[in-house]
Amino acid sequence: MIWGLSALSCLGFLIILGLSFVGPYVGLGRYWPPEKTASWQRQSFHALFRLGLYPLVAASAIWAREVGFAWPWIGFALVILGLGCALLFTGKLGWKQTFGAAEGLVSSGVYAYSRNPVYVATLFGMLGWAVLLPTVAILVPLLLWAVLYVLAPFLEEPWLEAQFGEEYIAYKAKTPRFIWK
Repeated sequence: MIWGLSALSCLGFLIILGLSFVGPYVGLGRYWPPEKTASWQRQSFHALFRLGLYPLVAASAIWAREVGFAWPWIGFALVILGLGCALLFTGKLGWKQTFGAAEGLVSSGVYAYSRNPVYVATLFGMLGWAVLLPTVAILVPLLLWAVLYVLAPFLEEPWLEAQFGEEYIAYKAKTPRFIWK
């Protein structure tokens, strides 16, 4: 059961990666960020991301029930801190902008220190998840999700430059992509 859920999770993340990086070269257009709010890209991204996330959560719950947690204090601290901050930072950016709406460049608060604080915080949460459940069936989907979040800014930056022009280019010049320059 855990391996089937793990495979489903991997499939969701792999399809997103494939559509994001191969789609434009095979005539499917830009996948991320989506062209329009009501586009097939946005709808399929939501479905595929859920296909990546929900089976991972289910596999994690089954593994935790059957085997337990490794390093719970460290793991839970990173999960709560990372995913909690990711939610707060998403709220600062705005839910619509998180999924591709261009409602204005956000460059204040935590966004003055990182152009992608949601991704950074989520990566810390994923690290905690990996510390809690260090088994291949959990680690592989987490790794694919992490790869998606590390590569996503490279897909978003050309779009952000097109949307916000010189304002984004100036922001990009002074603010690190993640947390280091």
